[in-house]
Amino acid sequence: MLTNLWYVVLPSSQLTDGLMPVRLLGQPFVAFRDDAGVAHLLSDICVHRGGSLSAGSKVGNSVQCPYHGWRFGGDGVCTQIPAQPDLRIPAKARVDAYPTLERYGWIWAFLGDLPESERPPLPTLDWIDDPAIRVVSGHFDWQASWDRIIENGLDFAHAPFVHGSTFGDPDHPEIESFEVDSDAWSGTAQMLMRRPARKGLLRRKSSTEFVSVVTVPGFHLSGPCTTLELELPNGWRIYIVSAHVPIDANRTRTWWMMGRTFLRSRLLDRRFIASNIRIFEQDHVVLKNVRPERVPDSFQQEVSLKSDALQIAFRKDVQALEQRGWRIDEERLARTFTGRKACAVPSPERRQIRAWAIEPIPLLDISQEEE
Repeated sequence: MLTNLWYVVLPSSQLTDGLMPVRLLGQPFVAFRDDAGVAHLLSDICVHRGGSLSAGSKVGNSVQCPYHGWRFGGDGVCTQIPAQPDLRIPAKARVDAYPTLERYGWIWAFLGDLPESERPPLPTLDWIDDPAIRVVSGHFDWQASWDRIIENGLDFAHAPFVHGSTFGDPDHPEIESFEVDSDAWSGTAQMLMRRPARKGLLRRKSSTEFVSVVTVPGFHLSGPCTTLELELPNGWRIYIVSAHVPIDANRTRTWWMMGRTFLRSRLLDRRFIASNIRIFEQDHVVLKNVRPERVPDSFQQEVSLKSDALQIAFRKDVQALEQRGWRIDEERLARTFTGRKACAVPSPERRQIRAWAIEPIPLLDISQEEE
């Protein structure tokens, strides 16, 4: 799991007047809106006696801890201590507050301490706001790690075997050669996929044995997301984005959206939603049993082929971020912090203010690992 990335917290529509507990990167957070409707995300651990802020209440523009009534504003600073109202509030009476923005119907939070100028970009998903595209959305929970799920979304060689009853073609498992276009944050490829001929209202009619679909899979480390664009021979298009958010090391929640340029009646939405969930369920059967649970650290620990090129590009981008020291040290986190000591993902304010009661989450020193 990585810090210093934008993560999808939840859909904008799900954050209303109350407090929303959220678990990301193995840590507890609380999301809420202030009186102006601006979304905020704070560490959920009260610095007084460890109360869960999300179990408290929203009072004006603040979150009130249910234990002793301490209040914290959207910037994480304590604004009131009821037991001693005349006390000068200590400098350490603050919790981490994370930058947020709302785009494409989701609330995004930057979980890290980088200044704004150094933060990664968000993916471009303009199709979501296109009135000519009908969009449906949902979520799916996995007993699998976020990186395995992303690689699965970039892997079309599994479609004939895992998705033979939905969109894969077991009789034609071949993957034609393709090129990968990637940078530090994202990657895409374009390939021509064969899928079985289908019949009926929602399936492509064809007199041949298969239909060729122009397929553009991709990934973006903000979200972190997998993307997919499909173009059928008749010009119909499908767009899918899935933000695979690590709840903890081996549990992931996927927030997804699917857009279509055809059959745009609201009455058909349930059919498309069910189809997408069915694909996730087929993948989950495999991914929950993959070993090791996480993507290996070394390329030498698995046998990769040219058809795995987009997954390899993803691994290289992730490893580059790990080299910057952004990977959470899960072993030290379990050994040192579980049960006796709280920690939090460091927010940007930690670069300006040194007085904090709660320690930052431990990060892995890759240079020492390599030695």
